[in-house]
Amino acid sequence: MMKKTLALLMVLLPAVIFAQQVSAPNKFALVIGNGNYSGMGALANPVNDARDMAAALESLGFTVERLLDANLEQMESAVTQLKNRLSVSGDTYGFFFYAGHGVQSYGENYLIPTDANIPSENYLRNRAVSVQLVLDELNDARNSLNVVVLDACRDNPFGWSRSGSRGLAIVGRQPADSIIVYATSAGQRASDGDGRNGLFTSQLLPNLKMPGIEVKEIFNRTGADVAAISGRQQIPAVYNQFFGTAYLGSPPEIAATTTPAIPEPPNPAREAAIVKPSPMPLPTPAKPKTPKRENDSLAVRLNTVGLSLGSSFAAPVGISTLRGTFSPARYSFAEIGVDVGIGSGRTDIEYTSILPYAHYAFFMPFAEKGGWYAGAGGGYMFAFYNFPEGDFSVNTFAASFTAGVNLLDAIDISYTLRTDFTTISNKLSVGWVYRFK
Repeated sequence: MMKKTLALLMVLLPAVIFAQQVSAPNKFALVIGNGNYSGMGALANPVNDARDMAAALESLGFTVERLLDANLEQMESAVTQLKNRLSVSGDTYGFFFYAGHGVQSYGENYLIPTDANIPSENYLRNRAVSVQLVLDELNDARNSLNVVVLDACRDNPFGWSRSGSRGLAIVGRQPADSIIVYATSAGQRASDGDGRNGLFTSQLLPNLKMPGIEVKEIFNRTGADVAAISGRQQIPAVYNQFFGTAYLGSPPEIAATTTPAIPEPPNPAREAAIVKPSPMPLPTPAKPKTPKRENDSLAVRLNTVGLSLGSSFAAPVGISTLRGTFSPARYSFAEIGVDVGIGSGRTDIEYTSILPYAHYAFFMPFAEKGGWYAGAGGGYMFAFYNFPEGDFSVNTFAASFTAGVNLLDAIDISYTLRTDFTTISNKLSVGWVYRFK
């Protein structure tokens, strides 16, 4: 019996591992290292940093584009290519790494190409790569996770630099589901290190390669290591707007079945830098909540109930609509509702109608709340006319095409075109909705 059980486990275990790996997200990275600048001092480490980071990310399953000593056109083209790759599916991870000169100007950060000719601060917008442009492109991709690492916090290399403009400025508009990491605090200078890599990258690489470590923990450990080794003279900055759980390499259960866990080596400097808090009474532990999967993010699902008022500018003149939507899949939803119409637009004819309908639509969310949608469907209309000569009714099927916008998860504006294949009518409506969280 024991032999049969072991044999069954040997057969099932590879299948389980394979299924987990198949469902793993696609991962794409752009790695840039600029060191050999023309017209300004060369930097010793960025090219080595980029080579080593590219190799580390490839070992984690990333498809990596690596640029060494890149010009402006190459950098901008690569950023666009990264966005396009990430946009193919919502279930993708992106990683952007830059080592080289970076400067700030009026609260905006810029990455400097190696062939840049920037005689004054006014030329930065056109001759350097805006960090905000990189962040906006990643935000437009609407993928699961983006990590941006900037080892560019060095002194401004230009003679025209304003006093006090060291390092990089604080992150402005950060994309959703992103982690942005500076090698040191905003406005401070990062150390180039004494070896092959800069201080920050030299500590990031071993933590990045460690199996089964969650992405936020990678940067927590790296930050603690950099702070300890530098005697707290260099404190990395981490700006986090990713609240899910993600592993850049293999998650713990896969790592445990393929590679023995490697214990973290003791680091006396890190332990010495950690201030142990005074004992405090432990609160009663709360019941842990099961985290929702990233694929079930409510931001890309529209589940609502609402009421709207509108008009077809003919019969019926006034239309009230009771409707509800539910999302069986990301970026789409089904709508079920009923229109109640009244008024013919003429004083001698009375008109009422009831039209139950169903639609299916695609949904594109905004960065904050709400989003655009468009879809199609149909319904069955029961219309009643009261003429001076007598009553008359019409019952017919109507196909419909609809488009609209949800604002602030509370206001809905929509336009619907309907046809029974002999006549065409329309409906413009505005209403209130409640969006379920």
